[in-house]
Amino acid sequence: MHRKLIVLLIMILIGFSAFAEADYYAEGIYVGTAVDYGLGGPYPTDNDGLETIFANPAGFRTAEEDFTFSNLTFHMMGPVFDIAEIVTTAMSGEGEFTDILLDSTVQEMLSNIYTGIKITGPVNFGYIGEGFGFGLFNTTDVLIEGTGPLSLAVGVSEDLLLAGGYSFRIPLTRDEKHAIDIGFMLKGGVEGDLTIEKSFLELAGTEFGLELLTDSPLDVTALIGVDAGIQYYWDGIGSIGIAALDIYTPTMKNTYENGITGFMASEEPATEIGLVPMNLNAGFEFNPDFDFLEKFLTDFRLMAAYDDILDFWLYPSEAEHWMLHLKAGTELTLLEILDIRVGVADGLLNAGVGLDLKIFKINAAMFGTERASQPDTSPVYNLALGFNF
Repeated sequence: MHRKLIVLLIMILIGFSAFAEADYYAEGIYVGTAVDYGLGGPYPTDNDGLETIFANPAGFRTAEEDFTFSNLTFHMMGPVFDIAEIVTTAMSGEGEFTDILLDSTVQEMLSNIYTGIKITGPVNFGYIGEGFGFGLFNTTDVLIEGTGPLSLAVGVSEDLLLAGGYSFRIPLTRDEKHAIDIGFMLKGGVEGDLTIEKSFLELAGTEFGLELLTDSPLDVTALIGVDAGIQYYWDGIGSIGIAALDIYTPTMKNTYENGITGFMASEEPATEIGLVPMNLNAGFEFNPDFDFLEKFLTDFRLMAAYDDILDFWLYPSEAEHWMLHLKAGTELTLLEILDIRVGVADGLLNAGVGLDLKIFKINAAMFGTERASQPDTSPVYNLALGFNF
């Protein structure tokens, strides 16, 4: 009886998500780690670490107990070092800032640029174990994007997310070698976004100071949502998972034209009601035990998934090419301390390594992401480095 009620609840929430009225489609808060980046993203069969919170709450049931005190991840995208070189040259006095900006090579690079850095943490802690999972996360983003032939937009954002849920098991056999796990998770968050847009000529005469940030338009968005998922677990072989993320996640965005200054002065904002599009993801994981290799190969994971199965139906204006929904990855753990990861997502290669030193972990990844809705149209290459305590 309770299973029928759960299915009915999920269907009702999907219905709300599909037909709820909203002024705009919003982006949810996703906290990426170098582990996920090396594999191609979160998978609906994940049950390893806090990454499970952003993958499938059903994974809380099979996840090993894990407490993370803090995770600091640096995610750099695009030609970050080229921008740093331009800024360094301007600050060193080797040339006039105006002349540097008007250089044809610099203008060509800036007009099509998409670069930035995302820092996850230091507020990044949580617990997974015994069917429970919760976490508190923050991220800081700086994004530089070319918005026209001679103009740039700089976006700065700060996100805070609190999430927690529970997973329970329905055994299919007495020894629980075959079982179904069902999980639910509630989450709430706040996002602050401000954007500075200038032409190259305006940049040359701009005074870079605190007022530039405090007086730029500011969006403050609050969201609350629910995730759900189900996993079929086969001990010693693998699992199959389906995750419904952001089943119903409404948002409320307040825009302050005078930025932080207007926010502090209790300026009356413009308000919009949004909705985070639901993602229905499905995939499988193969992780058999190789007894004859257990001294060297202590863990093996092979996974594949198809993300956002229903986007063409629920949100046709947001739909992407079907190839961008496919992803696959594998992770080998050698001698219990070294992780080697390879994945494919967005039609681009991902790779990463991890070192488990017990007290803390170091993870690094190089990977590609596709900005456009069609494959191989506007790829961006990324580097991530994370420290997990």
